[in-house]
Amino acid sequence: MQSVARMSSLTSDVVVLCWDAPTSADRNAHKIAEFLGADVRFVTLTPTALDEGASIQALVPRCSCLIVAAETLANVSTKIQEGLSGICALSDVAEHVLTYGFQAASAHNEVLRVLSAGALLAVHPLSDTEAKFEVSEDREWCAQFSGLSLGLVDPKREKTFLEGTGDLGQSVMIRAAKRPFFVRLGSNVSSKFFIACDELADLDEKVPQGTGLLSWFSRLIPLMMFLRGALGKRVWHNDDPRACLILDDPLLRKRYGFLDYARLFESMRRERFSICVAFIPWNYRRSSADVTKLFQANSATSSLCVHGCDHTAGEFAATDTESMRGKATLALERMRMHQRLSGVSFDEVMVFPQGLFSPEALLGLKSSGYLAAVNTAICPSTMPGSLVLRDVLQVAVTRFSDFPLFGRRYPKEPAEFAFDLFLGKPALAVEHHGYFRNGYESLERFAAQLNTIEPRMEWANLGTICARASLARVVRKNEIQVQFYTSRFCLTNRGTETMGYSLLGPRTSESSFLTVTVDGCVLDREQQGLGNFEKRLALHPGQTASIRIAPYAGLSSTPMRKPTAIHNSRVLIRRMLCEFRDNYVETNRPAGRVLSRARDFRLRRKAARAAAVYRTETDRN
Repeated sequence: MQSVARMSSLTSDVVVLCWDAPTSADRNAHKIAEFLGADVRFVTLTPTALDEGASIQALVPRCSCLIVAAETLANVSTKIQEGLSGICALSDVAEHVLTYGFQAASAHNEVLRVLSAGALLAVHPLSDTEAKFEVSEDREWCAQFSGLSLGLVDPKREKTFLEGTGDLGQSVMIRAAKRPFFVRLGSNVSSKFFIACDELADLDEKVPQGTGLLSWFSRLIPLMMFLRGALGKRVWHNDDPRACLILDDPLLRKRYGFLDYARLFESMRRERFSICVAFIPWNYRRSSADVTKLFQANSATSSLCVHGCDHTAGEFAATDTESMRGKATLALERMRMHQRLSGVSFDEVMVFPQGLFSPEALLGLKSSGYLAAVNTAICPSTMPGSLVLRDVLQVAVTRFSDFPLFGRRYPKEPAEFAFDLFLGKPALAVEHHGYFRNGYESLERFAAQLNTIEPRMEWANLGTICARASLARVVRKNEIQVQFYTSRFCLTNRGTETMGYSLLGPRTSESSFLTVTVDGCVLDREQQGLGNFEKRLALHPGQTASIRIAPYAGLSSTPMRKPTAIHNSRVLIRRMLCEFRDNYVETNRPAGRVLSRARDFRLRRKAARAAAVYRTETDRN
C-alpha cells in the first residue's frame, strides 16, 4: 500500500492518460477516481508533442496510479521512437499502471503482450452465458469480494485474457469463465494491472428501476479495487463496517406467523448478529410483556424502528408535504407512547410500508426530526428511474430533500452485501416472518457468511448504524477528512494518536434555519459552511465527539395528524386481516402456497408497471 509519508514526492494521486482529447471512457475513469476521493487529473498526449521527440517521462507527471486505455497506448507506440517497447516507460512515472479497453485487434494484443512481458498474449471472447466471476482470496486488494463467486458474465461486454507461458497463479485477481479477467503483475510497490472489459461505468447513467449493483461489477469494481489497493486510506473508506437484520411488520407477541421470539433470541446468542423489528406504530398498545422483556434484556442486539404509521397501502407515497409531516409526527408520538408502556426504546428511523414513498415524505421525516429512512427501494415510487449510478453507490441517497435514505436488501446473494460493504455502506438485510418457515438455520448461515465477508463486522441497531455511517480519507499526516450523512453523528478516534478531523456533514438548502452543536456547544453562524456543515476538530485517542444539526427552536411545526374514527376502523380491519393471513393462512401450507403465488403475481405486475413507466419516461427524454 502507498504510505502517507511518500505523498510529497508525487504530483498527483491519479492520472488518466488520454490521446489527443479525453474520450467518454477516459471521463468515466476520471469520475470513478474522483468519486473515491482521489486527487485525479487528465493528461493528454498529442501527436504533435510526440513528433517533436518528447519522451513519455517528460510529458506524464509522476503519480501513484496511472489509468490508460489500450487504444491510447497503441496510438502512442506509433509516434515514439522506441515503438511498443517505449510504453514500458510508464512504470517510471507511475507506481501502479492500469490498462483497460482491450479489443480483439492486433495493435491491442501487442500492447498487452509488451506491457505484461509475455504473461498475457491476447483478449479472448466469451461464449458461455452461464459463466460467473470468481474473485481471488487476496483480501488486501479484493477486500470484501475476496473468495466470492458472483454474477453472470456478459459476452457482449466482457472478455478474458489468453495466458502466455508460465503460471499466473495469484496474479489473477478476478476470473471469468475460469480464465483471467483482472490481472495484477508485479509487487505492491510497483505493479501493472489489466482489465478485459470494453468499457468503464458512467456514474451519471440512469439506473433502471430494480437493477442490482452487480450489473456494474465488471465495469466498476476492478478499477475501484486498483485505486483502493494502491492508494489505501488516501481514498474514501470505512473501517467500521456494521450490519443489522430488519424484520418487517411483526407484533411483539410470543409468536407471529412463523416467527417465535424465544427461538430467535436463542439463535442470536448462538451466532453474532442483531435484529431490528420494523414496528407498526398503530400497534403501540398491543405488545406482550414477555416479549418486551426479551428486548429490554437484549438491548445491545435488538431494537425497534418505525414502520409507517397505520401501515396502509402507499400511506407515505402522497405528494402533500404537510400531510406527510403530520403522518410522520403521529408515528413518532405512537412509538414514544409504546416506549412508555413497554420500556422498549426505538430508533427514529423510518421503513416505508410496501417500500412506497415520495420525496415529500422524506421532507416530512426531515422536518419531524427523524434520523434517517431505510428502504428496499431507494428511488421514490412517485419518480421511477430518477436516480443515476453515483446516487446508488453513495452510502446514503441524499438527493431528495437532503435527507439520508439507506438501502437494504433480502439475504439471498452474498455478493450484493459484499458490494455494499466495499463501498462503505452498512449491510442491512430485510425479511418477514415467512423467512423462519423452516427454522433459523438460514438466518444463522447468512450471519456467518456476512461475518466471513467482513471479519471486522459490528452488528448494531439501526440508530447506531445510521448515526455513525461515514467515510474517511487521510488528507495529510494526522489529519482525516470525514463525510457523514445524518443530522446526528458520533465520531470516535480509535487510533493511538491525537488526530485532526475535517468533518463534512450533509448538504442542506436550509442553512439559515439550522443550529449546530458539537458536544452540546452551539457553533457560531460563521463556523458553519453555507449549505454544508463543515467543522474541524481534534480528538485524543478514544475520545468521541457528538454532532447534532437541528432546526432552530421556535420554528413553526405542523400539528399532529388526528385520524378520524372511520379511518381508525378501516385500519383496524386491515390490521386484523393481515394478522389473520400471517398467523393462520400462511402457516397453513396449502393455503400458504396459494397466497405465495398470488403475492408473486402481484409483485411481477407491479414491477412490469414500474418498468413501463420508466421506458415511457426514457422515450420522452
